[in-house]
Amino acid sequence: MKNLKFHIVGLTHNDVKGHEVEYAKEAEGRTICLVPDDANPFDMLAVKAYDKQLFIGYVSALEGEDVRALIIARKDRNLRTRCLGSNSKEGGDEKSGLQLIVEARVDVPDQEIELARKGLYEDSIYDDWHYTGPILPIDKLTRFSDCTMMLEGVIDDIILIQEQLSLETDSRAELEAELRDNLEEARERLACFLEIQRSDYSREMTQTRNRILNKLYLIDDEEIHRMGEVLTTELGFITSSSYRERAAQSFFIDAPVALKQKQTGTYDYADQLDEIERQLKAFPFSLYQTFKADPVDFLRQVFYKRVPRKKMLQLLSGIVLMIMNGRVNDVKQWGKHGDAASLEAMKAMKAVGAKPSNEVKKEKFMELVDLVIPKIAVYKKKGSSEVLVKSQSDWFPVFRLLNGWGLFNMGTPTAFCKHLAHLYEKIPPENTGRAPLCKWKDLAQVKSDPFEYAALEWWKLDSDKLGSVSIERFNHYCDIVNAFKKILGETAYSENVNLKEILPKQVDKEVPDSDTKNDDEMTAEDGS
Repeated sequence: MKNLKFHIVGLTHNDVKGHEVEYAKEAEGRTICLVPDDANPFDMLAVKAYDKQLFIGYVSALEGEDVRALIIARKDRNLRTRCLGSNSKEGGDEKSGLQLIVEARVDVPDQEIELARKGLYEDSIYDDWHYTGPILPIDKLTRFSDCTMMLEGVIDDIILIQEQLSLETDSRAELEAELRDNLEEARERLACFLEIQRSDYSREMTQTRNRILNKLYLIDDEEIHRMGEVLTTELGFITSSSYRERAAQSFFIDAPVALKQKQTGTYDYADQLDEIERQLKAFPFSLYQTFKADPVDFLRQVFYKRVPRKKMLQLLSGIVLMIMNGRVNDVKQWGKHGDAASLEAMKAMKAVGAKPSNEVKKEKFMELVDLVIPKIAVYKKKGSSEVLVKSQSDWFPVFRLLNGWGLFNMGTPTAFCKHLAHLYEKIPPENTGRAPLCKWKDLAQVKSDPFEYAALEWWKLDSDKLGSVSIERFNHYCDIVNAFKKILGETAYSENVNLKEILPKQVDKEVPDSDTKNDDEMTAEDGS
């Protein structure tokens, strides 16, 4: 037979309100009865705590599952416990984080408790819900999962080594050395766990916290016991507004910003957003609608609805996708405070997917072009020993291309020449293998027949549209345009810039459809 400890919170809100500190100091040794609260509209696993007729509070939300599983395994309707004492949040007043610590005898096998635990949840509610969007690599959750698995592994090793050392063994020195190393690793991993464990509101993580806490009591190490006490104290604060606000900042601002910076060149699901949002709206318990009402309160509801981790990841991924695509402008509030910080956080979340103004897009695109021009100045085609832009007039197709994007005016080529000279200052002086600088008269070729059209469409021109321009020169200019496009795409990818989002519309004259007809068209026209 073993004993399990549980924590009673909420003393400041119920029958001992007003004298809760005095009550807690005198409660040691009293019988506290734990009763499932099946009518609770917020927490499906809530458990009330009674001292005789006094309703004193609730079992910590993180332990409600354990209490209910034990009650079911014992075939009882409540659980009688004995109060061991009380504590409060370190550094606060006596009321801050005030909780009772109670202990119950466990007189049923662990297997029966685990079987009862599985029966607590009716997961068939998720059977008809389907999600076709991406599972996004939300950094906080990924790191937390990895951290937790490694922490449990080293804790299990420590417990095993302690058991071996309690027996007579010839390898005591080796085991003691391994134990010291494992204890040092466990302290580091537990410190990391304490720092980030507030970010996972899934059902499985609630179970993991309790499992780790129960194992820590088996380790003979004062520092680990102290850290275990810190974790115990924090159990009552996981769903507090301050913790949830930090988690919401991480999930709904930091994560989408980071993901958006990395998504260049990847499929963005833009053509599926309506369907994915329809799926989110159909998520059980109307949790997506809760997010739209208040992202901070949404995390509390995810916790109290005991959402399985897999479903939580799908739901969070879908929400982050909506944020990245600017579909959260109808979110009503951020947390319960409504202060300047809350308004700023909500504004920051909505700004993640906001479309930049034309002025901002043009500025960002020009910054990208300024990175590309020095590269095209030294670019060589594969197998060639000379630069592609080998003469002053070879800058014309670049100038014409940028004019088509509205960055330079064809009537003032001097502005481009000066800008080019400024960019050349950034090219290392030892790099002599570069295109020569141009002058305004080198760019005065727009009156030539083919160059009145958009540079991006020169390749569409038939040879009879070239006028006095030689086919060799025309093809060379097309090569320069293609090389510039290639370098532009590569640079955008390396700089994590979404080129599609900032690329200006062409303001140039488009090449008309070819008058040359294919055989099918001619056959259809003459009717033969």
